[in-house]
Amino acid sequence: MDQQQSSVRLRQATKPVQDISTANSEEKATNGVKKQDDQVKRRLSSNDESAGWMAMLTKRVDPLTLAVFRFLFGAAMVVHIVRAVLSQDVIEANFQDYFPELNFHYYFAMNIWKPPVEVTWYIFWACAVSAGLLSIGFLYRLASLSFLLLFTYINLMEKARYNNHYYLYILVSFLFLITDCNRSFSLDHLIACWRGKKNEKTVPAWQLYIFRFQIFVCYFYGSIAKMNYDWVVRGEPCKTWFYRVEPIRQLAELVVPPEYAPSVIGYFFSAGGLVFDFVIGFMLISKTFRPMGFLLTFGFHLTNHFVFKIGTFPWVMMATNILFIEPETVSKIPALKNFANSAYPSTSKDGKKAQTSKLCRPLFALLFCYVTAQCLVPFRHWLYPGDVNWTMEGHQFSWRMMLNAEDVILRTLIRPQGGAEVVHTGYQINARQMKRMITDPELILQYAQHLGREHLETTGSPASVRLDMWRSLNNRPFQRWVDPSVDLTTVDYWAFRYPWLETRLPDSEIDFSDMDRIRQEAEGRGKMASFFMDKPDGVFKTTLQAGGPCSNISLLAVSGDVSVQIKKVHTPVPVGTELPLPIGGFHRVRAGGDGPASVWAYLHDCSPGHFHNAMMMVSMDSWELF
Repeated sequence: MDQQQSSVRLRQATKPVQDISTANSEEKATNGVKKQDDQVKRRLSSNDESAGWMAMLTKRVDPLTLAVFRFLFGAAMVVHIVRAVLSQDVIEANFQDYFPELNFHYYFAMNIWKPPVEVTWYIFWACAVSAGLLSIGFLYRLASLSFLLLFTYINLMEKARYNNHYYLYILVSFLFLITDCNRSFSLDHLIACWRGKKNEKTVPAWQLYIFRFQIFVCYFYGSIAKMNYDWVVRGEPCKTWFYRVEPIRQLAELVVPPEYAPSVIGYFFSAGGLVFDFVIGFMLISKTFRPMGFLLTFGFHLTNHFVFKIGTFPWVMMATNILFIEPETVSKIPALKNFANSAYPSTSKDGKKAQTSKLCRPLFALLFCYVTAQCLVPFRHWLYPGDVNWTMEGHQFSWRMMLNAEDVILRTLIRPQGGAEVVHTGYQINARQMKRMITDPELILQYAQHLGREHLETTGSPASVRLDMWRSLNNRPFQRWVDPSVDLTTVDYWAFRYPWLETRLPDSEIDFSDMDRIRQEAEGRGKMASFFMDKPDGVFKTTLQAGGPCSNISLLAVSGDVSVQIKKVHTPVPVGTELPLPIGGFHRVRAGGDGPASVWAYLHDCSPGHFHNAMMMVSMDSWELF
């Protein structure tokens, strides 16, 4: 009896435990179901988001917007190429068999074939024909491919012709190749309709978005490049460039006192250019601010056209405005109405949503790589030490446009093995090559190594090539740019670094207002001032040749510790003191002291070009004298 009662009590005691265990298992099962439901919901949400993005990229839109831009771009390229051939003598100056002595190349296209000049003519004209076919939309895919290849080849043949504008033209022509901008307003479309062929009347929206993205990148990264000390704080180089434009200078002097006009002009255009590039892409995307954006782009690019004379680029950029107009708006323009796709509305006649196309994986991968490269390549200068505007490492293909006002003077020194050092004067290159070479370290190295090879081929013995090269960046004094002790023929061209460039000296020893004062005082005496600066123990050896228009030259110590050696006599020059220099002999300027640099000025009664000639140095000012 007792055993039965205890057994009953045991069963009664264990029953709640079983109930609790069952409840826990049921709760766990319920939680597991909830987690699975949450995971399913998240996957569905993620799928919905990706499907939403894909639907946005693949929805069908009227191609008329792209077609009009294709027409305008192709027409601009025809003008660009014909103008280069007929009025700018590009072929004769760059690709003749005997001149120039070499063509500069990109490191990734060093061995590109240089055709005979007769073939080069055909290449240019074939490129113009391709641009014309692209414009009218005839044999569109072939025209896009041929223009892309020919225009790229023309620019690869001579790196001195590099320009951010041409880089943009190549990118745009590539986008034409992978898109269907001939489905409206084109001969291909009209011929297909005339033959009664079934012709697709819409394009996926990504084709419009990729063009918009490229133009946005061009503007936005241009604004990022302008966010530097010179542009924001000093207003340079706008102060230097725009003050030289007489109508702008006269207008500024009507508003502010003449002594403040340079600064007002510089800061006005610097701030305006930075803000414009930064906001204009967003304004063009926004329906609300788009009309104002159009007005700003017209004003900005027309100003650039009349001030800088930069060819077709302003007109191409104004033409890109059409890309930001909604396709349904373009289709309502009376002149284009007949070319619009009548089936454009977002819903079809039966009320169903408009169809979307699929974006195949290879094409998606191509677009992803393209967008990623355009976003990252402009930042590659962060991989190099120093100021990119000084070293130029990572400067190109980065939308770093119109940032530097540069003056460079150059003396090339060749020392044959076992012989005396001589100054090289026989530069057989054209003006554009010279202008680009003296501002691009890669081309400097190419030319120096070319001189070394040429000397070896003609004499059978090697020679060292050194450069005494000084650079003035954005109205600073001339500073050493290339280490004069380095034989550039021994430098590894494939190092992708320029350790033989000198470090830019700090601005702490530069008083820009004092430099302006010295210039004004020199002008009052009928002279011009050329400023130099060097680090402690730096020595600048030069000559002042007789027989030219320079007859009265003196040296003024501006800051630091400056001394001059004429023959064997060392003469300290206190700050603010002017020392006359003999014409027809050598002298050395030595920088000393404990400061980071010393500054001095040459006061000369001749133009900068004649002064550089007197020093046996080459500059663009001296080049333009001949």
